[in-house]
Amino acid sequence: MLSNFYNNDTETISRRGKDRQINIQKPTVICQYNIYNGGVDQADHYIASYKFSRKSLKWWRKLFFWMLEVAIVNSFLLFNMNKQNHGEKTIQHRNFREILITELVGHVRNPMSLKRGRPSSVEKEERLNKHPAHPTKKSKDCAVCSNRKVPGGRKEILYYCKTCSK
Repeated sequence: MLSNFYNNDTETISRRGKDRQINIQKPTVICQYNIYNGGVDQADHYIASYKFSRKSLKWWRKLFFWMLEVAIVNSFLLFNMNKQNHGEKTIQHRNFREILITELVGHVRNPMSLKRGRPSSVEKEERLNKHPAHPTKKSKDCAVCSNRKVPGGRKEILYYCKTCSK
């Protein structure tokens, strides 16, 4: 570890061994880091808990998402500090993120369309009128999509509706 703030002094600290205490020499810079790094570790923990950045070859994209994550963690800490100052109950980090997402995106999202492929050529609602289709041995023209006026437009099916005979 490099530092221009601390010199190369050492401190004696005690460690627990298997059955006794052991005194060892440790550089001052490491002792001071272990005392004061709690905030850094906690911030890294908050960032890593719900990290949304992904691997990217673009350096600016990594930097942007890291800065966004740091801003979210800082806003969470300030939000809870403000709640404590007003005597209110603080909230969990995950709950804060859910509230933040809801505020930014809103409650209503347009669901992604799952339709793939060619759109349906059927415009008639006859196929949705709750009449069950029954098989037949003889093929008939399809009442929904068959069109004899167009060359190649005739479609035959083996199913029909007993209720409306189509």
